[in-house]
Amino acid sequence: MPHAPSPPPGSDPLRTHLLVATLIATLAWGADASGLDHLLASAAFDPELGTFPARASASLELFGHRLAKSAVWLVWFGLLATALASLRLTALEPWRRVLWATTGAMAAGPAVVTLLKGVTGPRCPWDLVAFGGQASVATAWLVDRAEAGRCFPGGHASGGFSLLALYFAGVAVGAPRLRAAGLAAGLGAGLAFSAVRMLQGAHFLSHNLWAAFVVWTVAVAVFAIVYPGPPATTVTAKARTA
Repeated sequence: MPHAPSPPPGSDPLRTHLLVATLIATLAWGADASGLDHLLASAAFDPELGTFPARASASLELFGHRLAKSAVWLVWFGLLATALASLRLTALEPWRRVLWATTGAMAAGPAVVTLLKGVTGPRCPWDLVAFGGQASVATAWLVDRAEAGRCFPGGHASGGFSLLALYFAGVAVGAPRLRAAGLAAGLGAGLAFSAVRMLQGAHFLSHNLWAAFVVWTVAVAVFAIVYPGPPATTVTAKARTA
């Protein structure tokens, strides 16, 4: 991996990343509070049929949901295999910590989202009376497991956004191309996965933005703990002497 200059004096990636997390949370709150959630869901809902037409699309379910999820799993297993190989291969030793940080961040974000789905009240659009279901709009976020809507935050979107871990890897090792590719992959997959599930009536926009918030924040925490500081100089120096 090419050497890149250290961040300029006074730069604070952690502060920037926390500000981004705040921005994502604000957008998520705004999507719900402004009514944009219901506006977008209504656009995907057919009142005459009483359902979301895209929910019946076998091709959208196959390619946009199942195979898309499998593609992210393949990326994760590839990272895990490389991280495990770094325990034995000298050439990979300088990158061992960032490999494990990336693998951990990709897994931890969606895992937290899955845990939250079991204790949060918001329902899927297709569950609500307004969209052909039988449930009312939940007013509480945190509820008992028996009352959980098992829909919030968006699980499928979290898988797409988990690719943002590659962005953090690029920041950690000072690799601008990896940073840009990770950001593009994470945002692209996350937003595409979000669109699929919104068309199917599985999630509101805010559900997916909160998933992005969780995944981003968890990645910030993982890299701050496992691979703290601006490490580009340290890692590249190890690579040169390996």
